[in-house]
Amino acid sequence: MKILREMVRSTTMGIDAIDHVLPYAEDENLVRLMNEQKQSMKDMLCEAKKGLTRDEIEEAEGSKFAKTMLKASSSFSAMMNSDTSHLARMLIEGYETGIVSMQKCLNEMRKAHEEAPLCAKDLIKSYDKNIKALRKYL
Repeated sequence: MKILREMVRSTTMGIDAIDHVLPYAEDENLVRLMNEQKQSMKDMLCEAKKGLTRDEIEEAEGSKFAKTMLKASSSFSAMMNSDTSHLARMLIEGYETGIVSMQKCLNEMRKAHEEAPLCAKDLIKSYDKNIKALRKYL
């Protein structure tokens, strides 16, 4: 199911992005929040993987090249500016990207009169909640 693959792609990227910027975070509350958000995404990732084959999961998780590019980009940005506000903005932008990609999948499913899994809707709600929690660090 395309939406489950998108969930795997989105949460994998989110978890990796947090791992890349976490070493640069100095605010203890932001570090705690990032770890909580990472755990939430891990839980959603496990849920999405249940509905996919091993090959579908590997494809959705992305290539080593894409992962390397994400790591280089996010690590470099965090290294150049490790201000709490900048790190929060980076995460917010990532969540916004995840919301857009997930919502596109949901819209496609609605047009095709297909029922979306509850976990997909929950992921969008989770991303929105994460954005709201990060706003105070801007």
